[in-house]
Amino acid sequence: MHHPFAILEEWVKQGRIRVSDRLVDEEEEVDSGPAAAGFPDEPLGEEPEGESEAELFEAAMQDVRPLMQKQIRARAPDPVAIRSSNDEDEDLKSLQEFCRNGRVEAEHTREYVEHAAHPVGRLYLNDLRQGRFAIQAHLDLHGLTVDQARPVVEAFLEASVRARYGCVRVVHGRGLHSVGKQPLMKKNVERWLSHRRLARYVVAYTSARAVDGGGGAVYVLLRSR
Repeated sequence: MHHPFAILEEWVKQGRIRVSDRLVDEEEEVDSGPAAAGFPDEPLGEEPEGESEAELFEAAMQDVRPLMQKQIRARAPDPVAIRSSNDEDEDLKSLQEFCRNGRVEAEHTREYVEHAAHPVGRLYLNDLRQGRFAIQAHLDLHGLTVDQARPVVEAFLEASVRARYGCVRVVHGRGLHSVGKQPLMKKNVERWLSHRRLARYVVAYTSARAVDGGGGAVYVLLRSR
C-alpha cells in the first residue's frame, strides 16, 4: 500500500522538519480522554426508570400551548364584466351567455336569420326557432353549386307539400369553405324561400338550433296543400 506521508517521520528524526509545539499540545489534549476535554465520564440524558414514552411526552409538552388559528374562508372572485365597443356587442353578449349557461341560442348570433313569408307566419316564428315543430324531411345541399341547388330546393319543397309535411329542414352550410368564406349558398336559399315562386309554399323560416346545424341550416314551415 502506498503511504505518501510515511517519510515525514524520518525527516522529523533527521531534523529536516520540525513539529509545531501547538500541534503537540493539541495531540496530548486529544489523547487525554473525554474527562480532560470537559466531558463527564457518564452519559447524560438517561431516561428515568419506570416512565412510559407517553408519560415522558406529556411531561415534555406540559408548558406548550396551541396557537390560535383563524378560520379563513375562500371568497369567490367577482365575475369579470366584458366591455365591448362598436359592433362587437352582439358577439360579446353571446360569449357571456355561453360562459354563464354553456349554450348560445341561435338568435343571439350573427348567422341567425328568420322571415315570415306569410303574415300569419309571425305567430309561429318563436315556436319554429325553438324547434317545437317535428322535422319531417331534410335536404342537404353540401357538394352542390348554387346553380345546381336551386332546382333541387324547388323540387324538395314541392314534394314536401304534396306529402303534407308541415316542417322540413334545409342544410345549406355556413360557407366556411367557399371562396372568400362567404355564405353564398345560404344567401341564395334565403332569397329563394322569399321569392314568389317558392314563397307560395312557405309560411316562415328561421335558422336551426345548434343540434340541427345552427347557422348552417334553416327550419322551413310549409303551408298545407
